[in-house]
Amino acid sequence: MSKIVYLNSKFVKFRDAKIHIEDRGLQFSDSVYEVVPVINSKIIDFDYHIKRLKISLTELSIKYKINKKNIHIIFKKLIKKNSILNGIIYFQITRGVQSREHVYKKNLKPTIILYTQKKKFNMPSNNYKGYKAITFPDIRWARRDIKTTSLLPNILASNFASKKGAYEAILIKNNIVTEATHSNVWIIKNNTIYTHPSNSDILKGITRKVIKKIIKDEKLLFKEKSFTLKQLINADEVFITSSGSLVTPIIQVDNKKINCPLCPGNEHMLNPADLILIQKDI
Repeated sequence: MSKIVYLNSKFVKFRDAKIHIEDRGLQFSDSVYEVVPVINSKIIDFDYHIKRLKISLTELSIKYKINKKNIHIIFKKLIKKNSILNGIIYFQITRGVQSREHVYKKNLKPTIILYTQKKKFNMPSNNYKGYKAITFPDIRWARRDIKTTSLLPNILASNFASKKGAYEAILIKNNIVTEATHSNVWIIKNNTIYTHPSNSDILKGITRKVIKKIIKDEKLLFKEKSFTLKQLINADEVFITSSGSLVTPIIQVDNKKINCPLCPGNEHMLNPADLILIQKDI
């Protein structure tokens, strides 16, 4: 069965999905996007993703009115047409097409792209895995709170991590841990959970938002506070969160081993991170 995508108001076969050579999303990364997880054919955190997408559109002054009800129907149709049990829906909106120049014209017609991808998530189980991460300088632009497709620094860091046999690259700015290339970073020290404050240095992750709510509901010790590289490698626990990674333990940072309570052999070491993993609403 051919893979089906949604492009500019039409469902088309993947091989027939084409965009204009002068689309600003292609030439300038003048576009925003969301990656929405699908688990057991259920769309996860849909409202949060659409809300953030609207914020990104506003910040870049891309004129596109999102009809949440219609988008949800498109999501469901894509899941059905592509037989997605577990995976992601990629949703990108570009500013549109015009002759190449930096200054964009008013009232361009945005390009709308949605497609699915099957994915196996790292879920808590007997085979639950922790991963290695490396550190890398944070060389991204200053508005990391906008979810744009301008991801070249992330790509460079991710490929460096891959060459080192690591799952993720944790980004460092002025000795402070900001986030990772496609996830937010958390540490636990003395039963207190820490993550970077919500500002323009990080993307306000959707899974991050959900976990903050769980932490509040469970009355766990929590500080939304910056932490250093030294505090990272000396943490009792490290984990990362994103729509693609959900909640993933990090058991090594560079050459330093980190504790992993849910990994085989350590199941007795239950603590706040485990509670988050168990209670994530999926």
